[in-house]
Amino acid sequence: MNVQERFADLWTDYLEGDLDEAGIAALRELLATDESLLKLAVDMYQTHHLLGLVVEASPDRHDKFVRETMARLPEASESFIGSVMAGIAPSASDSKILDSSRDDRSTRVATESGFRSPAVSVGVLTVVALAFLAVGAYIYLPAGSATVTRALPPNNKPMLESNARFASLAHAEFFGELLPPIGSIPILERDYVLMSGMVEVEFPAGASAIVEGPAVFRVLDDASLALDVGRCSVHAPQGAEGFRVETPVTRVIDRGTRFAINVSETSETEVQVVEGAADVYESLSELERDTDKSAHEIRLTDGEARKFANVQVFAVDRISFDPRAYRNRLPDRVIGYQAEQANDGTVSALQSVTVQRGGRVQTLPVSEMIGVKVVHFRAGENNANVAVPVGYDGDRLSGLEADRLLHTGVLNPGGAVEPLGNDPVMMLDPGPNDSDATPGMAVRFEQAIFNGPGPDVLFFELQTVVNPPNGDAFHVSPLRFEGNLRSHTIHKYDITMTSREAQPLPQFDLLFYREPATTLNALMSGVVERRPQTLQFRALAVGIDLSDLGYPDGALVDGLFFQDALDDQHVVDPVFIAGLPFDEFQDSQK
Repeated sequence: MNVQERFADLWTDYLEGDLDEAGIAALRELLATDESLLKLAVDMYQTHHLLGLVVEASPDRHDKFVRETMARLPEASESFIGSVMAGIAPSASDSKILDSSRDDRSTRVATESGFRSPAVSVGVLTVVALAFLAVGAYIYLPAGSATVTRALPPNNKPMLESNARFASLAHAEFFGELLPPIGSIPILERDYVLMSGMVEVEFPAGASAIVEGPAVFRVLDDASLALDVGRCSVHAPQGAEGFRVETPVTRVIDRGTRFAINVSETSETEVQVVEGAADVYESLSELERDTDKSAHEIRLTDGEARKFANVQVFAVDRISFDPRAYRNRLPDRVIGYQAEQANDGTVSALQSVTVQRGGRVQTLPVSEMIGVKVVHFRAGENNANVAVPVGYDGDRLSGLEADRLLHTGVLNPGGAVEPLGNDPVMMLDPGPNDSDATPGMAVRFEQAIFNGPGPDVLFFELQTVVNPPNGDAFHVSPLRFEGNLRSHTIHKYDITMTSREAQPLPQFDLLFYREPATTLNALMSGVVERRPQTLQFRALAVGIDLSDLGYPDGALVDGLFFQDALDDQHVVDPVFIAGLPFDEFQDSQK
């Protein structure tokens, strides 16, 4: 382990509260003997740990913090984090609110002993609070009124829009804000903090960059991107040559190529060229580039890879080329959906769904989708098991079987912590052995589903702000376990509560059962109490790839079994399940 790697381990452990006094002493010694590590400590804290606390400090304040950090590093660890947080906090010109509470917060952080790591505690509370406020504002604002959060660039310079655009997103989460609409324009030199997922940014000359979270990135101009930490894959076709990516230690200039970049928390930068060529330079200021004619320049071509670092000197190491580092597209998924809209902005009947399957985007009308019939149901502890239109008193299964409404369905099926590994036990009528029935819900498709590339089955649920923003986790299993078939667990939906595509739903009635609905007949005919729902719900969606259940390509699947994952007190609420037609997919491939 070299000095830089040793420092990274110690510093990371310190920020996470895992460093003992011996480690503190080792950290002090490293910082005392190498001034460049002190700056690296600041950079790591500001751009990697607690990504949501990344700020654009003024140059004077940043330099002062670097100079003073060494003096503030104590012999013991009790007070260091408090002073670090105070140094990171925005200046009065940035935020009077934060500045006015900084002293109190620093004192509290330095003296509290009940938390594992005060810095992490403060950061987590900030992340949770801002994320909740962002989602809450989205839920309660009138439909269509939400706008992209826009932060001022460094030093309060005017906001400048680029000609680049957010082309697509997949499972993306930005810190403290809603997702930008697809097609929206990023603000130049504005930090985008991607907590997870992927974002594709397209530039006017034809270049595109797929950024994978966690990452911090900026659009610098119409032909360049800055990546402080994280991964990105760049494609610059003919006409887009000269596109560049700036990292803390390198400037990578495309010469007509595909390449991947990975920037670590210590700013080490790996560059891998898949095809074509790219020139890599040491990252220098404009003045340094004018005066230092010996600045490093390395050309990489097909199948070449290097790792670049700059702690004491600029260093280059050969690394093994890994073609898997390059991502040529975002994953297959549900991209959006269209539904009938009322005057109040809510939507009801599903009309079509836009999906990516096998890398191709297609919009499928609901009339061509393959419906389902519920063949088994056993509730868990939650007895609110059916959602119907206000005042409706007809078939309770129509919400899944007949209508296209996104606010009606069969809700809160039973579940299990561990997914099924054997055939579920399904019963239609109550009987002496009905307690043996497997908790959950089974459906059969009106015709068998063909396992093709990407999503094969659509799954919608209704959700509100007090529920998990990523959707309620659930297991999906085969009706019959044969060969290599297995269960699959969905933890995060393609369209979540923070997605612009999650549309608001009208009010509906919930049917609460006096006796647990342990069989399908009990679900259809049990005594219920009707309760109107007034909270604002939205429709979330996820695509299910049958290959994830072990089905081979081309397999025909006639049904599936669904269970809540029992990972929290919230239970999954299915309102629309349908198979996707394969004929339309084949036609789109021609």
